[in-house]
Amino acid sequence: MFKRPGKTAIITISISLFLLLIQLLIRVDSYFLSDPLVKMIQTISLWKQGWSTEGILYPAKDIDPLFLLSPLNEGFVFLNNNRLLGQYPVALTFLYSLFGFLPFPILPYFNILFLIVFLKLLTKNSIQISTLVIVSLGTVVFPLLVDFSENGPFIILTGYGYSFLFKAFLTNKKEDWILGNLFLGLSIWFRLEGVLFFFAIQSTIAFIHVFIKKEPILKTLHPVRYLLFAVFIFLFLLWNTFSYSHPLGTRHLTNFGNSDKTFYDQIKIFLSMVFTYPRANGWSLGFFLQSPIFLYAIIKLRKKQVLQNLELLFHLLIVILYLLIAGITSPNDGITLTGRYLVVTIFPLTFILNEQMDELKKNKWILYSIYTWMFLFSFLIIAIFYFSSIELKKLRKELAQFNSSLIVTTNELISGGFGLELVDKKVVCVRRENLIDYFSENLKKTSPNEFTILTIGKETNFNQDEKNLFSSLLVHSEQSGYNCSKEERTARILGRKCIKIEQK
Repeated sequence: MFKRPGKTAIITISISLFLLLIQLLIRVDSYFLSDPLVKMIQTISLWKQGWSTEGILYPAKDIDPLFLLSPLNEGFVFLNNNRLLGQYPVALTFLYSLFGFLPFPILPYFNILFLIVFLKLLTKNSIQISTLVIVSLGTVVFPLLVDFSENGPFIILTGYGYSFLFKAFLTNKKEDWILGNLFLGLSIWFRLEGVLFFFAIQSTIAFIHVFIKKEPILKTLHPVRYLLFAVFIFLFLLWNTFSYSHPLGTRHLTNFGNSDKTFYDQIKIFLSMVFTYPRANGWSLGFFLQSPIFLYAIIKLRKKQVLQNLELLFHLLIVILYLLIAGITSPNDGITLTGRYLVVTIFPLTFILNEQMDELKKNKWILYSIYTWMFLFSFLIIAIFYFSSIELKKLRKELAQFNSSLIVTTNELISGGFGLELVDKKVVCVRRENLIDYFSENLKKTSPNEFTILTIGKETNFNQDEKNLFSSLLVHSEQSGYNCSKEERTARILGRKCIKIEQK
């Protein structure tokens, strides 16, 4: 007989279908710009080259042999061992490249599977429905699962790792220690925060066991608690050293390796991640600004309640310790969603919120006000996704009107606007004045019959340098034997087609 699905199952299906609806509305199958674009091109490149190299496919290599004119965001790619590499993890690109037999643009829709597993994990840990809904829809988790990224597998791996280590803390069963180490060990291949999270968990367990339970230190240092994770760390460092000539890998080479931040800068990053901080493009959207219910739940904790309930103390100490470690070590605040680096704290915070929910419901006005704020905040983020996807679609429609064997742009927004076409299309970005001579030198060597230079059509006080760059490119191209008098224009883009002048 057909069994009627329970309320939790209905909620899980509804939330998952809501994510799918948002993805279809945004058209994530064509929403490839900035981070998602580089990640997908890394994946496609790995598949098309038969997993023989992590180097990004770059059709314009003949005119840019040193990879100085990459059309992708300069902060996301770098030259390493004569390869143009993306900064994103090989675990992500390898995982998704296994599905290369499918159309690549549909891969972001796989995130619905990760959301279902995330919700099932919370349900398995006895998280009540009201907590389940607010954690899935009112936190940084939902927007992180909208587009193509490593966040889906990372959230699942850290979630299961946390769940098993929590059980190990309670029962000291060997299999729980091993599984917790296994999942968190796998997570570091997707994001380095897995290392910080493991350290926060193990430090908390050691503190409670030694200073509260008064257990022997040697018991806390038992190898079963750490050994498997240490093996993963060793393999991770070994792979990075072998593949990228640095043990900390691509993220270090692009983020940490180029950092020269002061202590004050790190404080600003911490505030921006945790709550908010003013930036050039507006105030940041930090973790607790988006999800103040977690702060409210912590504030409502009573000292006696925490001291008598070691489970609550376990979750609370991990949150505090992880926040401090992440704040000290983060190379930036996450740029767009500044709460992304704190996503792993969702798990201990969910346990705290679940424990406190009955207490919070006593003051419904405050609780419902927080609910309203969180859902409005999520709506704002989704609206940003939606309107940016509309603008991206308009940009691509305009770019399609420029037909040339080689496209030269003056900024990464235009070059990145070509999306996944960059795997096959020759596009370079001369983003600075000091790259013009390099471009001109290689232009003379390769001598293409024609190419098109693109820039922003409207001249303003803010893009004067770019306009000067465009003019310099035209001058140097004409000096290299090209006629660049033919102008092409769309609503927002100005182009000049340069045709080689035949020598008589």
